[in-house]
Amino acid sequence: MKRSTGIVFLLAAALAAFVYFYDLKHTPASDASTSEASKPAFTSVTSADVQEIKIQRAGTTMDFDHKSDGWYMTQPRAQRADSSALDGLAGALSYASVDRTFPATPDNLGSFGLKDPAVTVDFKLKNGTSHQMRFGAKDFSSSSIYALIDNGSQVSLMSDAVYSSSNKAPDDFRDKSLTTVPASDANFFDLVNSSGELAGTKKGDTWTLAKPRVAPGDHAKIDALLSSVAGGQITHYVTDSNGSLAKYGLDKPAIRFQAKLAGGKSVSLEVGKQEGTDYYARNLAQPGVFQINENLYSILNDKYIDLRDKQIVHIAPADATRLDVRNVNGSFACVKGDSGLVLEQPSGADKKAAPPACPNLVDELQDDQADEVYDNPPASVSSQLAKPPVQITITDKNGKKTELAFSGITGDSIYGRNSDSPAVYKFAKRVFDEVNFPQPK
Repeated sequence: MKRSTGIVFLLAAALAAFVYFYDLKHTPASDASTSEASKPAFTSVTSADVQEIKIQRAGTTMDFDHKSDGWYMTQPRAQRADSSALDGLAGALSYASVDRTFPATPDNLGSFGLKDPAVTVDFKLKNGTSHQMRFGAKDFSSSSIYALIDNGSQVSLMSDAVYSSSNKAPDDFRDKSLTTVPASDANFFDLVNSSGELAGTKKGDTWTLAKPRVAPGDHAKIDALLSSVAGGQITHYVTDSNGSLAKYGLDKPAIRFQAKLAGGKSVSLEVGKQEGTDYYARNLAQPGVFQINENLYSILNDKYIDLRDKQIVHIAPADATRLDVRNVNGSFACVKGDSGLVLEQPSGADKKAAPPACPNLVDELQDDQADEVYDNPPASVSSQLAKPPVQITITDKNGKKTELAFSGITGDSIYGRNSDSPAVYKFAKRVFDEVNFPQPK
């Protein structure tokens, strides 16, 4: 036992000696460093003051300039930069603070990785003042880093926020916007995909499809398509040239999209092959190939039924003044009352009693989207409405009458028709219950 205890003691002493001498070799002596409260790296610098930024890393120099409409890269290539990334870096520069300092001796510069910095950031303020930060090695926590500020006499230990925001490749600072054209404001679009060609024009707030046939457009879905293009993001830059379009399936693109604005601006996109979960694409306004995500690809693959209006009625519920109903429960009328539609009372009825309220059918029908719309219905579909069991006439505040007809249930569906169009709408069978409400009592 005594021999074992002695061995354990010797091992513990050896370990303690190793730790002591290792720390002595790798850590500056206590009298050579200064422990102090955190203090700003720069005096009175805000993110809005930063006008120019230069980053040197991995043998590459990147220059950025802030203009009235955002940040631009001027080197290694001239193009728009990702303003959110540069604004983030400018913000990190403005609130950078020093936690601890050490003398910038040759030994310390070597120990802290500052003889050959991993990243150097130079930046200029609007008032012409310039600053530099050279970043070396991280400390044991990996969340702080050693830096030399303005080539000063002290090495600073600080948060790695500026380093993390600047230690990126040029492509990481490129603007990822799919297009700078506000496609959401377009008044014309043309989309060619696996379902064929779709085209539409906008007048006021109303979209009308022109291809594959003339029909009212679903403004919510079309606006969503255009907004997705306007706000779309590039997931990855592939090449800045058009030399190998066939390699990416862009010599014969699977999707072609074009949108035009009233002021003459336009955006044209093409989408090619799939690679993983992304798709190769290009903007015809500039050379190069990039990738977009699966969600945007899916939206650009919308079909006619997705963009065609699928509501059978477009009367605002507040504008409906009368409903003449004939359904499986009988025939009756609803008229506009003080707070919605109420059952029409026969002449001579007691005026003191409040008439019973009718369901808000117009509002319910506006919420119903058809599963399918037959612009040129086949005979088998039209025959469903030859003798419709439900007929409802809606009169609006201007006296215009809209006649609706609904079939019985076939399978899991019913069919409906509006007198304003020959189109037939196919709905889920629950709509049958909506239009067959009983006379209110």
